[in-house]
Amino acid sequence: MNRPSQHDKPNVAHYMKQLTFIILVTLLLFNQELPLPTTLPTASAAITTNVPLRVALLGDSYSAGNGAGHYYGDDKKAYRSSRNWAHNYVNWLNDQGAHAILDNIAHSGHVSDDVLSDQMTELDSNTNLVMFTIGGNDVNFSDIVSQCFMIGMRDPATCRQKIDGANSKLPQVKKQTLDILQAIDNRLDDNAQVVIVGYPRLSSKDNFTLRDSHALWTDSYNAGAAVRKLGDDAKVIQSDLVSEWNSSHPSLKVTYVDGVINSFDGHEPDPSFPVVNPHRWINEFFETEGQEDQNGNTHARTSGDPNEFYHPNLIGHEEIAKLIETKIGVPSIKSPKSNGEDIDIAFVVDSTGSMDSNVEAVRSKIHSIAEETSKKALSYRFALVDYKDHPQYNPKNYLARTDVDFTSDISTLDAGLSSLTYEGGNLGNTNASVYSGVMQAVNMKWRNGVKKIVVVIGDAPPRDPEPGTGYTAASVAKAAYEVDPVSVYGIDTGQLNSADFQTLVSSSTGTTANASSPDQVSDLVNKAISSELNKPFAWIQGPYVAKVGDPVDIDAAASHAVSGSLTSYEWDFNGDGVYDETGTSPRITHTFTEEFSGVIGLRVTQSDGQTAVATTQVDITDDGDNTPRDQDNCPDVSNWGQTDYDNDGVGDECDPDPGFPTQDKPGVCVVGENCPPDSGTPSTQPTPAPSGGSTPTPAVAPAPTQAPTAAPTTTASKRPLPNTGINASRLTALAILGLLAGAAVLHYRRKVTS
Repeated sequence: MNRPSQHDKPNVAHYMKQLTFIILVTLLLFNQELPLPTTLPTASAAITTNVPLRVALLGDSYSAGNGAGHYYGDDKKAYRSSRNWAHNYVNWLNDQGAHAILDNIAHSGHVSDDVLSDQMTELDSNTNLVMFTIGGNDVNFSDIVSQCFMIGMRDPATCRQKIDGANSKLPQVKKQTLDILQAIDNRLDDNAQVVIVGYPRLSSKDNFTLRDSHALWTDSYNAGAAVRKLGDDAKVIQSDLVSEWNSSHPSLKVTYVDGVINSFDGHEPDPSFPVVNPHRWINEFFETEGQEDQNGNTHARTSGDPNEFYHPNLIGHEEIAKLIETKIGVPSIKSPKSNGEDIDIAFVVDSTGSMDSNVEAVRSKIHSIAEETSKKALSYRFALVDYKDHPQYNPKNYLARTDVDFTSDISTLDAGLSSLTYEGGNLGNTNASVYSGVMQAVNMKWRNGVKKIVVVIGDAPPRDPEPGTGYTAASVAKAAYEVDPVSVYGIDTGQLNSADFQTLVSSSTGTTANASSPDQVSDLVNKAISSELNKPFAWIQGPYVAKVGDPVDIDAAASHAVSGSLTSYEWDFNGDGVYDETGTSPRITHTFTEEFSGVIGLRVTQSDGQTAVATTQVDITDDGDNTPRDQDNCPDVSNWGQTDYDNDGVGDECDPDPGFPTQDKPGVCVVGENCPPDSGTPSTQPTPAPSGGSTPTPAVAPAPTQAPTAAPTTTASKRPLPNTGINASRLTALAILGLLAGAAVLHYRRKVTS
């Protein structure tokens, strides 16, 4: 090789200057704050009306909130949580100024048929936005988890069978989901919207192979890859069905939140039990309510309830809500009114002989009453109850009866009024069973989150207490208060407005008016309805269940003024109608120091001084669940679902030996973890099995052998880094720096050696 002459030698200083220039330019790129691209919501985030936004949550356990804690409601099997993704999203909506009310109808364990047969009947026809997850239970999600991942239950043959069965059911899931969309479309107005939320994958590992070895045969199955592929295939099915729906059904817009799989990538459960993914967004076995600590690691509370395993933890629910916030934003409501409320109105009329002309005056104007109501209300329903007196005073008497259940069909109400018979009563028309009439109405099926009024039309006062029932003004007012509440208005055509009746009316924030002739009755009905619609709207997003001494976060953010703004929030923490605390914030944290079961109340005041009241059920117990102590299989521990795996009468949460298997079936192992070494396969350290007498505790499980080198934030450790954003631009700049610097050095070395 010929050495270069002095004239041919490269100029070292020249190349070093080039390299220095490259480094400086790249460092400038590295430090430049590039703007983050933003994904705008599909709907405008500007709030320009006082129209309430009604949100309904349907679906299965991934909607209801299994694994998020803070469960509520009377149905123990539903696992409805106030910390699920829908509640998180609705909280965000209210923070944006939307007046969002959530009706959680989702139910753990429900399949598509349950949504169609049970949940759909509970869906308010005036709902603006419906959200749900569905299909997981249709493909036997819980069987897949147990037969593919749970120690003592898993084996390759059964796991394969469950996965194959799930794949074969995906076309049927598509059809049933389309049936659900059609049912929603049939039930709701054309302006309603639907959001379908996808599922995450259920394994963080692509390679998790089960083996079943016996003397004559060996079976192996990569459960990790199969479960992940099932999740991917389900995403394709759901994406396709939404596209098909939207192309042929313009009246009901459906949005598919398909980003769950990508967002959760790297945050799924680690199937190598008892190893846990330190950055999981889904509860693993024997844990619940996972939260992120200050170091970005997930810490969870131990749980023996299988219904909480393999469901999103608190982080997961928050992340799903963020996906919806980004993709949906604040839904636009196409309403003909910039202001307005929904209202249920129950007419409670005295149908004794003296009331014929007064009720007929209402019947003759009932269509105009409905028309007047429609000008001010977003929606309305009417019901009809009539009352007479106690049968002891006249054999034709009855205390009260429902003549027309709630309906928006005015012809039905008209027919109900026409069918009344005016007879009975008592000698001298001295009293009537007014309280029974009001209670009959109070106990009807009112809509959630609407204004509720009873309009009593009568000419005789109540007896206090009422014979046969024992009702008093106080007891009826209490019942009305507990129904969120019902305001009682009176139209007196004779002697209705006694001191006792006035106590009932004033306690329920209603008013009374006197009609000197039948011609005035319909106008007074209109004034009562208008009076209620002009009040602010009060709402508490309950109910709540908590343990004595634990703080309860109470949310009234959906409350709003009809005119002006809300100026105060008054809180009644024991349901006695006396307000214990006043503030200016719609959210408050309160700690109950003793057991309590009943309603709490809220009174809001708007700028013009008008007020409205809301109530919700609260159960404060010694253990934190609402199962009565004498029926509770863990009376000293909160165990919402009362699960008992071994059926020994002791709940899984407090059973020292709940009976869960602690070692695999004979011959079953996990390749690379606890299988006997094959020829040519290096031996691996067996995974320690949990001790036989106790429930495994994930919180103290060893870290994964291949844990991510850094805690992920919103991007998982296994995901490719996105090519947008500040971090991405910096990483790109570093890469350019390395490449250019390396190229410069290489070029210099080549020149030297050439």
